[in-house]
Amino acid sequence: LKCFPRLFARAVRVSVGCLPASKLVRHPTMPVSGPKGDSAVSKGWAGFSLSVPSLSITLENNDVYDYKLPYSVPEVPCCTRMSPMLYCCDVYCCGPCRCCFSNSKGELPFIDVVNQQDGHQVRYRAVKKCCRVPRVMTFVDGQLAGHLSRTMRCGNRCLTCLEDFQSKPVLQIGVHNHDGKQIARIDRNGRGSCCFCSPKAPMKCTGCCFTCLTCTCVMRPSFPTPCCGLLDCDPVCCDCCVKSEMTACAFYDQPCCCFGLPVCCPSVWCCLPAIETKLFKSTNTIRLNDFEVVDSETKKTVGKLQAQYRGNYPSAYKHDPSLPFRVTGSTEDANLGMLLSGLASGMVYTMGMALPAFRDVSPKPEGNSPDFSGLVETMWASQVKKLAGLLPQGGKPLLSDDLVVQDSMVFGTATSGTQVRGWRLLEFGYASGGLSICGATLGGKVRSRRQVRTVKEVADMITTALEHQLGDAGATFYMRFELPDLEKKIIKKGSNIAGNDVMLDSKFNPPRGGFAEQMEEVALACNCVRLCRCPCDCTPDRVICCRCPLYARVVQQPETTVKPVGAWEETAPLPVIMKTTPMGKKPFESVMPIS
Repeated sequence: LKCFPRLFARAVRVSVGCLPASKLVRHPTMPVSGPKGDSAVSKGWAGFSLSVPSLSITLENNDVYDYKLPYSVPEVPCCTRMSPMLYCCDVYCCGPCRCCFSNSKGELPFIDVVNQQDGHQVRYRAVKKCCRVPRVMTFVDGQLAGHLSRTMRCGNRCLTCLEDFQSKPVLQIGVHNHDGKQIARIDRNGRGSCCFCSPKAPMKCTGCCFTCLTCTCVMRPSFPTPCCGLLDCDPVCCDCCVKSEMTACAFYDQPCCCFGLPVCCPSVWCCLPAIETKLFKSTNTIRLNDFEVVDSETKKTVGKLQAQYRGNYPSAYKHDPSLPFRVTGSTEDANLGMLLSGLASGMVYTMGMALPAFRDVSPKPEGNSPDFSGLVETMWASQVKKLAGLLPQGGKPLLSDDLVVQDSMVFGTATSGTQVRGWRLLEFGYASGGLSICGATLGGKVRSRRQVRTVKEVADMITTALEHQLGDAGATFYMRFELPDLEKKIIKKGSNIAGNDVMLDSKFNPPRGGFAEQMEEVALACNCVRLCRCPCDCTPDRVICCRCPLYARVVQQPETTVKPVGAWEETAPLPVIMKTTPMGKKPFESVMPIS
């Protein structure tokens, strides 16, 4: 065992030496001969700068504002700051406790970024006064440019409760100019009323029963906020009338008028052997939050802001995954863009406070991507029908041939949803026809998530799940997505850089380590397949009775992930990740369409 690494390395050297000379191609910037050879790396690497962590702002004209802290920071007490003649007050009055000589928290309430080329600079300062919401003030070259703050108005909580009840847009962040006038805002959707009741006429035959009229009723009250009198300067009443995410009681599409007997139709099943595949576990390391910035008066979209969150697994660089890793913005006006950079700073940095001022700003469902798990659930049939192109009014499916969602697609409700535009569908499953008690489903038909490869396979599963459903709610669909990586890839065996094949050094990856290819399990399974269902339904259904794993293989990646960036012509990839663009363009008009 001790000699095995040497023998393996010798075998590798021998095998490489046996290759013909035509297979060994020298990369123009990386020597094949190893570290002892003459290196021909890029001349730019003669000098470099690694910023850990990087607090810098890059503008669309490539100007860079870097974080600036003086090399030496003198400490001056507060009274002396007002006047040097008051130094005696600091010495004799505040000297024993030294409360005025240093900051008790050890943190400054502001951050400075400076353009080292021309000297222009911006300061972001967090301010929190008594009985007021926190705000972030922005100064340009020492002059106040404006501030960002949460909603601050008389009776704000009662007014917010009323806006939520009426399903109106609710203000989250207001952008104010130097005069204090609100010029833009970031809203969220109103939650709506706690009670919902709707009759429908499906006119649908399920089994031997024809249903004419159904009724849906849902109760989702919120928990009331206790009124503490003088301890609560902004009380709110009747907030239990606003809808919450927790369902107290509900029934969906219960028949009110029907003819016949609600019995199941017989069907013909057959057990057949098959080869089944199952993806190896993978972890997403990216999620996105897109914020729409609208004009305060015209409600027109004037900008976009995207917060990118990166996970730690399996990275050697550790950071807080709950804070944005990168924030990118695009606006019509330079002054508005500069003020929105204060929002980006308020989402990440504490600036003297316990937590960032805008840490919990939530996006609309249209801008909320799947989390690191990639799991998405929905109980609305119309949403999955739209995904597969099964709506009664027709239309093309939103899924492409490689199962990438090509247009805006939100799963969930108007207040709690997930946007999957640009993400690839990997697995699909459902649970229908059961009794739901305390979040658990009893009985019914359950199909665990399994790997899907074609749009037809997804459409058949949706049709089978909804064959006994009368309305839009009932079955719960489970999906898993991943975001295609359209950036330059980490080099691996067989990679091609600048048109040349690259050979990896034997020590490039640690033993049994490095980034592996996505693999799948190939198993011999016994499937119970439905051939037909009376009277004339031939939609296939499949249940995996048992499976025996055989071997593993590398998943053939779709064409969208192997094409290099910039090689697209008519079928360009969806611009999910917002990046800095040249001046004169408005990337927010194409990054996320307005629903």
